[in-house]
Amino acid sequence: MKILLVDDHYLIGKSLELTLNKYESVTDFKHLIDPSLTLETVKKYQPSIVLMDIHMGEYNGIELAEQVIANFSSKIIFLSGFNLVEYHEQAQAIGAYGFFSKNLPIDQLITQLEKVHFDNVFVFPKENEQERLYRSLSPREKEILQLLAQGVKQTAIADELAISDRTVRNHIYTINEKLETTSALTSVIKAIELGIVRVKLQ
Repeated sequence: MKILLVDDHYLIGKSLELTLNKYESVTDFKHLIDPSLTLETVKKYQPSIVLMDIHMGEYNGIELAEQVIANFSSKIIFLSGFNLVEYHEQAQAIGAYGFFSKNLPIDQLITQLEKVHFDNVFVFPKENEQERLYRSLSPREKEILQLLAQGVKQTAIADELAISDRTVRNHIYTINEKLETTSALTSVIKAIELGIVRVKLQ
Protein backbone atom coordinates (compact mmCIF):
# COMPACT_ATOMS: atom_id res chain seq x y z
CA MET A 1 0.00 0.00 0.00
CA LYS A 2 1.15 3.51 -0.81
CA ILE A 3 -0.36 5.73 1.85
CA LEU A 4 -0.63 9.51 1.80
CA LEU A 5 -1.62 11.20 5.05
CA VAL A 6 -3.07 14.70 4.69
CA ASP A 7 -2.94 16.22 8.18
CA ASP A 8 -1.64 19.57 9.36
CA HIS A 9 -0.23 18.11 12.60
CA TYR A 10 3.46 17.22 12.29
CA LEU A 11 3.63 14.91 15.31
CA ILE A 12 0.70 12.78 14.15
CA GLY A 13 2.29 12.36 10.76
CA LYS A 14 5.69 11.47 12.18
CA SER A 15 4.18 8.99 14.61
CA LEU A 16 2.22 7.22 11.87
CA GLU A 17 5.22 7.22 9.56
CA LEU A 18 7.44 5.50 12.14
CA THR A 19 4.72 3.00 13.02
CA LEU A 20 3.19 2.09 9.66
CA ASN A 21 6.53 1.67 7.91
CA LYS A 22 7.16 -1.35 10.14
CA TYR A 23 4.40 -3.29 8.37
CA GLU A 24 5.21 -5.26 5.22
CA SER A 25 1.91 -4.32 3.60
CA VAL A 26 2.90 -0.63 3.67
CA THR A 27 5.30 -0.11 0.79
CA ASP A 28 5.51 3.66 1.14
CA PHE A 29 4.18 6.35 3.45
CA LYS A 30 4.10 10.09 2.82
CA HIS A 31 2.85 12.85 5.11
CA LEU A 32 1.49 16.05 3.57
CA ILE A 33 1.25 18.81 6.16
CA ASP A 34 0.01 21.51 3.75
CA PRO A 35 -3.58 20.73 2.63
CA SER A 36 -3.37 23.25 -0.22
CA LEU A 37 -1.04 20.82 -2.04
CA THR A 38 -3.39 17.84 -1.79
CA LEU A 39 -4.44 17.50 -5.43
CA GLU A 40 -0.95 18.21 -6.72
CA THR A 41 0.55 15.62 -4.37
CA VAL A 42 -2.03 12.93 -5.13
CA LYS A 43 -1.41 13.39 -8.85
CA LYS A 44 2.36 13.10 -8.42
CA TYR A 45 2.51 10.42 -5.72
CA GLN A 46 -0.49 8.30 -6.83
CA PRO A 47 -1.21 6.75 -3.43
CA SER A 48 -3.46 3.72 -3.14
CA ILE A 49 -4.99 5.20 0.03
CA VAL A 50 -5.33 8.81 1.19
CA LEU A 51 -5.80 9.22 4.94
CA MET A 52 -7.51 12.59 5.35
CA ASP A 53 -8.03 14.70 8.45
CA ILE A 54 -11.21 16.81 8.53
CA HIS A 55 -10.30 19.97 10.41
CA MET A 56 -7.15 21.56 8.97
CA GLY A 57 -7.30 25.28 9.61
CA GLU A 58 -9.13 26.95 6.75
CA TYR A 59 -9.30 23.66 4.84
CA ASN A 60 -12.20 21.23 5.07
CA GLY A 61 -11.04 17.64 4.62
CA ILE A 62 -14.40 16.47 3.32
CA GLU A 63 -14.36 19.06 0.54
CA LEU A 64 -10.76 18.17 -0.35
CA ALA A 65 -11.66 14.49 -0.39
CA GLU A 66 -14.51 15.15 -2.81
CA GLN A 67 -12.03 16.71 -5.22
CA VAL A 68 -9.65 13.77 -4.88
CA ILE A 69 -12.44 11.26 -5.52
CA ALA A 70 -13.62 13.22 -8.55
CA ASN A 71 -10.18 13.32 -10.15
CA PHE A 72 -8.19 10.30 -9.00
CA SER A 73 -8.54 6.60 -8.20
CA SER A 74 -7.01 6.80 -4.72
CA LYS A 75 -9.28 5.52 -1.96
CA ILE A 76 -10.18 8.04 0.73
CA ILE A 77 -10.30 7.18 4.42
CA PHE A 78 -10.92 9.83 7.05
CA LEU A 79 -8.77 9.86 10.18
CA SER A 80 -10.16 12.39 12.60
CA GLY A 81 -10.26 13.36 16.25
CA PHE A 82 -13.87 14.48 15.73
CA ASN A 83 -15.79 11.21 15.73
CA LEU A 84 -19.21 12.71 14.96
CA VAL A 85 -22.09 10.85 13.32
CA GLU A 86 -22.66 13.63 10.80
CA TYR A 87 -19.07 13.22 9.61
CA HIS A 88 -19.60 9.48 9.12
CA GLU A 89 -22.64 10.26 6.97
CA GLN A 90 -20.85 12.93 4.94
CA ALA A 91 -17.91 10.60 4.37
CA GLN A 92 -20.18 7.84 3.10
CA ALA A 93 -22.14 10.27 0.94
CA ILE A 94 -19.07 11.42 -1.01
CA GLY A 95 -17.81 7.89 -1.59
CA ALA A 96 -15.08 7.54 1.04
CA TYR A 97 -14.03 4.02 2.00
CA GLY A 98 -13.92 4.53 5.75
CA PHE A 99 -13.79 6.71 8.82
CA PHE A 100 -11.42 6.08 11.73
CA SER A 101 -10.94 7.83 15.03
CA LYS A 102 -7.40 8.99 15.75
CA ASN A 103 -7.71 6.99 18.96
CA LEU A 104 -7.91 3.72 17.02
CA PRO A 105 -5.11 1.31 18.09
CA ILE A 106 -2.45 1.01 15.39
CA ASP A 107 -2.93 -2.75 14.89
CA GLN A 108 -6.63 -2.18 14.21
CA LEU A 109 -5.80 0.70 11.87
CA ILE A 110 -3.46 -1.40 9.75
CA THR A 111 -6.01 -4.25 9.64
CA GLN A 112 -8.70 -1.88 8.37
CA LEU A 113 -6.35 -0.31 5.82
CA GLU A 114 -5.51 -3.76 4.48
CA LYS A 115 -9.21 -4.60 4.17
CA VAL A 116 -9.77 -1.49 2.08
CA HIS A 117 -6.71 -2.00 -0.09
CA PHE A 118 -6.74 -5.75 -0.64
CA ASP A 119 -10.43 -6.63 -0.27
CA ASN A 120 -11.94 -3.39 -1.59
CA VAL A 121 -14.38 -3.14 1.32
CA PHE A 122 -15.83 -0.14 3.14
CA VAL A 123 -14.87 0.22 6.79
CA PHE A 124 -17.16 2.47 8.79
CA PRO A 125 -17.93 2.15 12.51
CA LYS A 126 -20.88 -0.09 13.36
CA GLU A 127 -23.98 1.76 14.43
CA ASN A 128 -23.88 2.44 18.17
CA GLU A 129 -26.07 4.35 20.62
CA GLN A 130 -24.71 7.62 19.26
CA GLU A 131 -25.81 6.85 15.72
CA ARG A 132 -29.10 5.27 16.77
CA LEU A 133 -30.09 8.40 18.69
CA TYR A 134 -28.80 10.68 15.94
CA ARG A 135 -30.92 8.94 13.32
CA SER A 136 -33.98 9.03 15.57
CA LEU A 137 -33.96 12.83 15.58
CA SER A 138 -35.61 14.78 12.76
CA PRO A 139 -33.66 17.56 10.98
CA ARG A 140 -35.76 20.15 12.83
CA GLU A 141 -35.04 18.52 16.19
CA LYS A 142 -31.31 18.49 15.46
CA GLU A 143 -31.52 22.14 14.48
CA ILE A 144 -33.26 23.06 17.73
CA LEU A 145 -30.76 21.03 19.77
CA GLN A 146 -27.88 22.82 18.07
CA LEU A 147 -29.41 26.22 18.83
CA LEU A 148 -30.03 25.25 22.45
CA ALA A 149 -26.40 24.12 22.71
CA GLN A 150 -25.35 27.57 21.48
CA GLY A 151 -27.29 29.15 24.33
CA VAL A 152 -30.19 30.46 22.24
CA LYS A 153 -33.37 30.93 24.31
CA GLN A 154 -36.53 29.08 23.35
CA THR A 155 -38.37 32.27 22.39
CA ALA A 156 -35.46 33.32 20.18
CA ILE A 157 -35.44 29.87 18.57
CA ALA A 158 -39.13 30.31 17.74
CA ASP A 159 -38.39 33.66 16.11
CA GLU A 160 -35.38 32.36 14.18
CA LEU A 161 -37.22 29.32 12.84
CA ALA A 162 -40.49 31.21 12.29
CA ILE A 163 -42.49 28.83 14.46
CA SER A 164 -44.53 29.32 17.62
CA ASP A 165 -43.20 29.00 21.17
CA ARG A 166 -45.56 26.08 21.65
CA THR A 167 -44.11 24.28 18.64
CA VAL A 168 -40.61 24.72 20.06
CA ARG A 169 -41.76 23.30 23.40
CA ASN A 170 -43.37 20.34 21.61
CA HIS A 171 -40.13 19.67 19.73
CA ILE A 172 -38.14 19.80 22.97
CA TYR A 173 -40.60 17.39 24.60
CA THR A 174 -40.10 14.95 21.71
CA ILE A 175 -36.32 15.39 21.89
CA ASN A 176 -36.40 14.58 25.61
CA GLU A 177 -38.45 11.46 24.89
CA LYS A 178 -36.05 10.24 22.20
CA LEU A 179 -32.90 10.97 24.21
CA GLU A 180 -34.49 9.64 27.39
CA THR A 181 -33.83 12.88 29.27
CA THR A 182 -35.98 15.13 31.43
CA SER A 183 -35.23 18.68 30.27
CA ALA A 184 -33.79 20.79 27.47
CA LEU A 185 -30.57 21.17 29.48
CA THR A 186 -30.06 17.45 30.03
CA SER A 187 -30.85 16.80 26.36
CA VAL A 188 -28.18 19.28 25.30
CA ILE A 189 -25.65 17.74 27.69
CA LYS A 190 -26.35 14.24 26.38
CA ALA A 191 -26.25 15.42 22.76
CA ILE A 192 -22.84 17.01 23.33
CA GLU A 193 -21.51 13.88 25.06
CA LEU A 194 -22.67 11.72 22.16
CA GLY A 195 -21.36 14.10 19.52
CA ILE A 196 -24.82 14.78 18.12
CA VAL A 197 -24.26 18.53 18.36
CA ARG A 198 -21.10 20.60 18.33
CA VAL A 199 -20.12 23.41 20.63
CA LYS A 200 -17.76 26.02 19.23
CA LEU A 201 -15.06 26.99 21.69
CA GLN A 202 -14.36 30.71 21.84
